[in-house]
Amino acid sequence: MTEEHEYLLALRLLEAEHKQPLNWLRQIAPTFAAFQQESQQIPSRWNKTVLHQLHEVRRTVQQHADHGIRCIPIESPDYPSRLAHSSDPPPLLFVRGSLGESDRVLAVVGTRSPTPDGLLHTEFWVHALGAAQPTIVSGLALGIDAAAHGEALRSGLPTWAVLAHGLDAAQPRANARLAERILLSGGAWISEWPFGVPARASNFPRRNRIIAGLSDAVLVVEASVQSGASITAKLAHGYDRSVFALPGRVHDVHSQGCLSLIADQVAQMALHPDQVLAHLNWSVRSPSEAGDPLKGHLAAVLNALQGPCRVDELQRATGLSTEHVLSALAELVWTGRAVARAGAYHKR
Repeated sequence: MTEEHEYLLALRLLEAEHKQPLNWLRQIAPTFAAFQQESQQIPSRWNKTVLHQLHEVRRTVQQHADHGIRCIPIESPDYPSRLAHSSDPPPLLFVRGSLGESDRVLAVVGTRSPTPDGLLHTEFWVHALGAAQPTIVSGLALGIDAAAHGEALRSGLPTWAVLAHGLDAAQPRANARLAERILLSGGAWISEWPFGVPARASNFPRRNRIIAGLSDAVLVVEASVQSGASITAKLAHGYDRSVFALPGRVHDVHSQGCLSLIADQVAQMALHPDQVLAHLNWSVRSPSEAGDPLKGHLAAVLNALQGPCRVDELQRATGLSTEHVLSALAELVWTGRAVARAGAYHKR
């Protein structure tokens, strides 16, 4: 991070702390070099405040290095190209994990308090659209976001979590294990906020613009009219990205945001994954491209899953020990070939 980047970050942090833009300061000193040159025009109190904030930013840079967090400026070739070409990209992006350039990126968003059907729809759509191997982007919130990340992991898809706070820890705490799995699977945490910045209410709408900007398309599963998911959809529409929304019951508050987006022609009605894939011109990988054929215990357990099966039934069918059956099931669920429901396992 250069001195200019540190200065810009210091100003952003001061604006967040004071809850107001520092337009007068940016006009006098738009760069660090100008700040040094024009220091006589800046009140001494603000001179000291900016210098103190710069000291804190430099201390934060070391914390980033200690925790494997990269700072990617917008002029870097590593900065996500879709986000760079949106109308309001953050000048600095902080990334923990792996952020490779993906040729297909899908955001999946929705309410924090979904219906059981909403969770099932999320799993179905992410898994079905996973045939095109997109990267799944969401906000790691409770509800639809967490379901989207979780299904992406089970389906073997890369997934990025965009956070409204610094990357020292993932929030909410209930999703901490999910967040760690995202990193372990080769995914990433992304934020425009440096180490130690807490999640503030004003950060979430700004977080939503990053989700929209990173993506080729946004799928809204369940949302109220005034919701973060609706904001993300409208931002994506403004960025000329494709937006899809699942329809639902007219009187269900969880469906009213989706229906409103459809009625306002912000989103297309999503009726089947094939419709979405065709609109995006995303080809589907053939089964032969999905990887090497399963062998040994994995193949035996998967072949035995001809219907809902419990562990003891799989033991009898395969002749394997409980340990081997459970180990195979764990890997089959992790890779998206099987799913656990109501104490039984099913083949996908």
